[in-house]
Amino acid sequence: MKKIVSVVLVLSLVLGTVFAAGVSEKKSEVAAQTKLTYWAPLNPNISSVVQDFSQTEYFKELMKRTNTSIEFQHVSAANDGVMTEGFNILIASGNYPDIIEYKWIDYPGGPQAALDDKVIIPLNDVFAKYAPNITKFLNEHPDIAKMISTDDGTYYCFPFLRGESYENNNLLFTEGWVWRTDLLSKAGITRTPRTPDELYTALKALQGIGVKIPLSLRKDHVSRVLAPGFDSFDDFYVENGVVRNGLIEPARKEYLAYTAKLYREGLLDNDYLSIDKKSQAVKVLNSICGATYAPGGSGIGTWLPAMQQSDPSVHMVSARPLSPSADRYSKFAKMSNIYSNSGPSAAISSSSKNVEAAAKLLDYNFSEAGHLLVNFGIEGVTYTMVDGYPKYTDVIYKNADGLTLSQAMAMYMRSSVNGPFIQDPRYLEQYYSIPELSEAINLWAQTDYGKYIMPPVTATSEEASELAKIMNNVLTYANEMESKFITGAISINEFDGYVKQLKNFGIERAIAIKQANYDRYMAK
Repeated sequence: MKKIVSVVLVLSLVLGTVFAAGVSEKKSEVAAQTKLTYWAPLNPNISSVVQDFSQTEYFKELMKRTNTSIEFQHVSAANDGVMTEGFNILIASGNYPDIIEYKWIDYPGGPQAALDDKVIIPLNDVFAKYAPNITKFLNEHPDIAKMISTDDGTYYCFPFLRGESYENNNLLFTEGWVWRTDLLSKAGITRTPRTPDELYTALKALQGIGVKIPLSLRKDHVSRVLAPGFDSFDDFYVENGVVRNGLIEPARKEYLAYTAKLYREGLLDNDYLSIDKKSQAVKVLNSICGATYAPGGSGIGTWLPAMQQSDPSVHMVSARPLSPSADRYSKFAKMSNIYSNSGPSAAISSSSKNVEAAAKLLDYNFSEAGHLLVNFGIEGVTYTMVDGYPKYTDVIYKNADGLTLSQAMAMYMRSSVNGPFIQDPRYLEQYYSIPELSEAINLWAQTDYGKYIMPPVTATSEEASELAKIMNNVLTYANEMESKFITGAISINEFDGYVKQLKNFGIERAIAIKQANYDRYMAK
C-alpha cells in the first residue's frame, strides 16, 4: 500500500510539473509579441528628435496596445527625391518588409502595377477577414472606397485620408498667402488684394515705401499663387465631365505675361528660381519682403510669434486666393483630395509572413480608440476630454523637454505628419491655434476648385507607362519654358509655338488617357 501511495505521489508531482510547464508555455505564447517589419519615410519633425519610429511615444503605445513588436526601416522624408530614391532601392532589392508606406498613386504604372509586379497584395479578402474597422468605414463611405481601389474594385492600401468628406473640411486647405499688414497699412493699402490688378497696386505701394522685395515666392509656389488670378491651372482638371489640362489654354499666356511683368519690375523676387524654405524664412524674419506664401504652421504660425517677440508692431495675416474678379472665387487654388499622393499610405507586401498581424496593426488606427491615439496621443498625457472634445495638454503646447509644437505632436501622434489613418479636423483647429491661422483656414477655403478637382483616378499599367513618358517630356519642357517666359529669356509672343511643342510631345493624348481613367472611375 505504501508503495502504491508513493507511486501515485510521484506521478502526481511529475504530471503537475508537466501541466505547469504547459500552462507556462501557453502563457508565454499569449504574452509573446508578434514581430513585424515596417518601411516608412521619416518626417523631419521626428528625425530632429529621434532616429526611429519605435522611439516615439505614439508607436510605443501602439505596439503595447496591439501586442506587436515592430522593426522599422526608414528613408528620409526631407524631400520627395530622397524618398523616391530610397523606395526604388527597396523595390529593386526584392527584399520587402511586412508593411510599406508609400504614395502608391506615384508607383511607376500606378497601384495596379504595384499589384501586378507582386510588390504588394490585394486587400479585399484581408479587410474582410482581419480588418473590421476599415471595412465598416468603407461600407459607410462608398465614395472613399472608390478612391482607394483600382478600376476593378481591388483595395491595395490602408489609406491616409484628410477627413471623411469634402463638406466643411479645413484639412483640405493648409497653405496660402502671408501678408505683412503693418507694411501694407504704412503703404496706404487698406485690404489684402483679391485680384491681379489689386495685387500689382499693393506690390508697387510696398516698393514705394522701400520694401526691398515686395513678393518673395519659391519656384513651386509661383503658379500656385498667381495663376488663380487668371483662372489658369498647371495640371489636369475636370469641367462638366471633360478632362482638360491648363498648360495649353489661353489663360496660361495671360498668367505668364503678368508674372513676367512683376519679375521685370522687381515686384517678384528675382531669386525665385533658387529660393528654398530656409532662405524664404530669412527674408521674412528680416522684413526683406512684404508678402509670401507658406503652410500655416511653418508660416504665420512660426514667423509671427518669433517676430512679435522683438517687435510687437509686426502683424501678419493670410488672404483668400486671387481671382479674376473681386466678387467671385477663382476656379483654381490649392486644395487637396481627401485621398491623394500628398501622404504615404500603408500596403502589405507580397513578402509578408504574417498578413493577419500586419492587417490588425494597421486596422487599429481606424478604430475609435486608434483614431484618438493617432490624432491626439494618449489620454491624460497629451489630451483630455472636455465636453467630448479631445483638448491638447501642455505636454504638446509647453513641452517640458523643449520640443516645439510640431516636434511634440510628431512624437506623440501622427496627425500633423501623415500615415495610414483618418485625420481629425479637431487636430488642425488646435495646431492652428493663433487667431491669424484660424482666420486663414476660412480664407484658403474660398475657392471653387472642389468643382474641378481631378479625383484619384487609376490607370492600367500600359496607360500609366504611356502617360509617364508623355508627361515627363511635357513637364520638363513646361518647367523650362515657363521659367524663361517669366524671366524674360523668351518673349511671351513665343507662347503659341510653346503650346505646339507640348502637343507634339503628346499632351492631347495624355488628356485622352486621363479622360478614360476618369470615365472608368466614375463608373465604379
